[in-house]
Amino acid sequence: MKINQIQIAKLRIPLIRPFITALRRTEHIEDIVVILSTDNGMLGYGSAASTPVITGDSQESIIGALQILATKLLDKDLTNFEELLLLVQNSLVNNTSAKAALDIALHDLIAKQLQVPLYKFLGGGKPELKILTTVSVKDATEMVEDAKLFVSQGFETLKIKVGLNPAEDIARLKAIRQAVGNSINILSDANQGWDAKSALQIIDSLAANDLEIAMVEQPVKAWDYANLKYVRDNSRIPIYADESAFNLRDVTKIISGEIADGINIKLMKSGGIYAARPIYDLATAHNIPCMAGCMLESPIGLAAMASFVVGRSNIKFVDLDPITMIKHNPIQGGVRLTGAILSLSELPGLGITHLGDLEAVITIGA
Repeated sequence: MKINQIQIAKLRIPLIRPFITALRRTEHIEDIVVILSTDNGMLGYGSAASTPVITGDSQESIIGALQILATKLLDKDLTNFEELLLLVQNSLVNNTSAKAALDIALHDLIAKQLQVPLYKFLGGGKPELKILTTVSVKDATEMVEDAKLFVSQGFETLKIKVGLNPAEDIARLKAIRQAVGNSINILSDANQGWDAKSALQIIDSLAANDLEIAMVEQPVKAWDYANLKYVRDNSRIPIYADESAFNLRDVTKIISGEIADGINIKLMKSGGIYAARPIYDLATAHNIPCMAGCMLESPIGLAAMASFVVGRSNIKFVDLDPITMIKHNPIQGGVRLTGAILSLSELPGLGITHLGDLEAVITIGA
């Protein structure tokens, strides 16, 4: 079974409310979609999220990288599956989002060829996940209302975005904890928005006020490993690395240097499932807990990450919530949300049957 065509397209999905973090504000999911076609008519779907402030990958750079990578996959036989995955990883430096899109599409194809759901190909498990949802950083009153709404929808874990104003972050978290009660798990994500001194002052206040914050994610700049370790060594709350932990090299450094207490794994950072697996395995071997994360991306990428997460017991938090944020879901099949439960399809591969309206960009091959 040979790959004889690669289609690249854009997918834009409006959000229910703006998504706001310390790094950006947006009102749409904007994915680049890739479709691999084979000589026997099979299709493999993948997607890449454009997140320049985190990955450095814009829509334009993703499209450019995909065109380069696509020419290398054209006419290749899927029988050489791992060889193709390595080809994707090794043909360009960085460009992890484009690599992830093709990696996802290749995984979709191989699972379809074997006539099994992707989650079973990756190890199996019960095909459903209890996910958390995110409260964007806004005025404290608005954040409280959002938090109460999400709890009423069945979410038991909330991730609170902070980092725009350290002086106000404590008030935001206090107000939310008071509003939702102690039965709800609360995580905090600064998205690199604090310096080390502010981070420890905030963390000390959170702990002193018994707000029971389960973890703090990426308190300082991604490149600032020294201060990430300083915060971790002096924190009364577990510290997770996100933007500091892109690849296996980063995670090896974090684990060997005892720089963080946990790792957030994302396909758009690692470059896909193939590169995410050793990150999970290394963290698990060292008893470092993981979070399963994502960018603001479509249900295509969520289906891939969910397939990876199912059955992996060292993933303590499942942050796959963009599906809760969209006004409508143009993707048929793949994953579906009921309350806070994300369920996977039992169809082969990702289980996606229709992609919805795409804006065609380029077709390479027959």
